[in-house]
Amino acid sequence: MAFGTAIEHRVPALYHWQPFTPANAHWLRQTIGTKAIYCPSPSKFNDPWDCKPHFNTTVRDDPTENERHVEFAERQFRKNDPPLPEGEIARRKQVVRTDRTFAAGLIEQMSDAMAPAIADRYRVYCLGTDPTNILMWSHYADSHQGVCLEFSARNEVMCGALKCEYLADFPMMKVYSDDEQDAIRILRFKARAWEYEDEYRLIAQEGSKAVPADTLMTDNSLLQLPAGALTAVIVGCQGNYNEVRALVQGIDPGVAVKRAVRVPNKFALRIEG
Repeated sequence: MAFGTAIEHRVPALYHWQPFTPANAHWLRQTIGTKAIYCPSPSKFNDPWDCKPHFNTTVRDDPTENERHVEFAERQFRKNDPPLPEGEIARRKQVVRTDRTFAAGLIEQMSDAMAPAIADRYRVYCLGTDPTNILMWSHYADSHQGVCLEFSARNEVMCGALKCEYLADFPMMKVYSDDEQDAIRILRFKARAWEYEDEYRLIAQEGSKAVPADTLMTDNSLLQLPAGALTAVIVGCQGNYNEVRALVQGIDPGVAVKRAVRVPNKFALRIEG
């Protein structure tokens, strides 16, 4: 499926799996009570390639691309504090232009610096499309003992969730690009091994770190949702249905409580309720 949003792909609902124990029940209580979801920094993700850009060093084989990298390097040199003399800037530009090993190393350094910058500024909430996906329950909902939150995709927040793209090769970026969409794009790429997740993502900027851009905004990693966005809480097939049901109904009886049930004689789940 091509890149796009939940509304473009006509996805009716999106799902988020999470553990549920007495120690972390406050996350579910908070989501229901405040209608806000916790969006973590990408630094907390379990995939070491996720949201970590790598700038393309091979594009410098093209003379035009090489010169764009030189111009970018000059802009960075001019940000030096204290300011560099013009002669030193000219010397460094020439090194970048002619010394391929040095230039490649400089690009690699910039790649390494981008990952923590992205992790500091952006927040990501991961969602799937199939509440019966047994691997999602196993990996993210405490081996089917946790819960899965069901969200309607027909509201102004969830409808814009971005589809992940699964790739065989690691995506490369151009170091001189200042397109905000490049930063967003790197947050949507994943290795093809993760394709079973069929993931969509809410991508936000943390309010205190944000730069002007058309994105969602979080406050202390919390993203406010419209009323009615959370439609149900699904309890895992090995979860404590009665405990979850009591918690949910005690806060918002309008949120349904369902359960995942093992289908007899099959490696499959169905959702009841």
